[in-house]
Amino acid sequence: MKLNKGFWLTSLFIAAAMTGCSGGGSSQGPTAKEAEKPAAKKDPIELVFYSTGGDFDEKGFMEMYGNKIKEKFPHVTPVFITYNAKDTSLDKLITAGQRIDILYNSIGQTAMSLQQYQMEVDISDLIKKYNYDLTKLEPSAIEMQRQIANGGIYGLPVNTTTLSLFYNKEIFDRFGVPYPKESMSWEQMMELTRKLSREDSGKKYTGLGISNSHFLMLTPYSAPYVDPKTNRAMFTKEPFVKTFEALIGAFKVPGNELDKNTVSYSKLLEKWEKDKTVAMFMALSGLHSRWTQSGLNWDYAPMPTFSDKPGVGPQNYPTFFYITKMAKDKEQAFEVISYLTSEEMQTHLARKGLIPVLNNTKLLSEIGKDASFLSGKQVSAILPAKFADPAIKMKFQTVAQTEVIKAFNDAILGTKDINTALRDADEAANKAIDAAK
Repeated sequence: MKLNKGFWLTSLFIAAAMTGCSGGGSSQGPTAKEAEKPAAKKDPIELVFYSTGGDFDEKGFMEMYGNKIKEKFPHVTPVFITYNAKDTSLDKLITAGQRIDILYNSIGQTAMSLQQYQMEVDISDLIKKYNYDLTKLEPSAIEMQRQIANGGIYGLPVNTTTLSLFYNKEIFDRFGVPYPKESMSWEQMMELTRKLSREDSGKKYTGLGISNSHFLMLTPYSAPYVDPKTNRAMFTKEPFVKTFEALIGAFKVPGNELDKNTVSYSKLLEKWEKDKTVAMFMALSGLHSRWTQSGLNWDYAPMPTFSDKPGVGPQNYPTFFYITKMAKDKEQAFEVISYLTSEEMQTHLARKGLIPVLNNTKLLSEIGKDASFLSGKQVSAILPAKFADPAIKMKFQTVAQTEVIKAFNDAILGTKDINTALRDADEAANKAIDAAK
């Protein structure tokens, strides 16, 4: 998908269509008394929202979404169930008979939540009934829905994220290295990683950290984990091999290596966020708020591109709001999630620091206006000039991902070479997929 300088295709959302009314066989319009009649009140209803992502507690959900829903639909009471692995995991809620009207999750968590528990509903009929215009939305997000719903649509995207490159200004200043303000190639980023991987005053600094799972999932090579037609893993196919080699290569740069104590993502995140010893960090763009709170002096840098994929960035990673099979009032739920994609609501989300999903270039300038943690940041670098095509993410994605992370650990720690690690992951994933069918 082509973007205008890091954002969406241009189009505006027209919020409402006028509907006429008729006075039966009379040629006259409504009387003054009739015109003064208020619109029929709708019955009060609770809509229960839930996400396995754990990004919000109830207060955070209401500030981001709930209060605006209540303002727009006074008869609707949004109820949010906060995720807790011990008490409110999805399986426990379903076992307890808890109704969930709207489940919202990233595309990466959709298979293990919505689809695993068979909660999905094709909302194509509701889209048609309400004349909802899908063309106002970022196209690759809709393509993802077409893929997982076999041509249908299970949910609407409300906000998105992608893989972003962050950098620690203090480390660049310490070593007199210019900030990475301009677009660069992957090879140039590797050279920058070499310059910044060093020891100083008894402290070890590393040039680059990468969220391995998100890098593999959102690769510019659009490499799927599993072939949707055959349900066979695709870790030994060229697109995935290229992605894997690039990832492993970044951690083979002298001074930037990982060992058994630092190979996990949680440890890498700790080094970046708490220890502040990682110069650049590649992760989902939405992690920024917590870093400002930790005292990290950071900014965005443009994502590097591969020489055989010029101008192509990582893939889009939207969050979708899904109406579930157990929804009490699916039409009311659809009205609500439709509103979440309105220009009014998308502007609100952008100002709060989320990336909107409308094809509306005006919204780029709104990102972070009400979010102090984005003040002074190079927000224009969040999004690539062009998103990579979406790789198919289907129901066996999670099963396959478990095996490829094992392959990453094996290749990094040197217990297997890259080809052997990927071949073994391929075989193990296929066995796990067969067992999960």
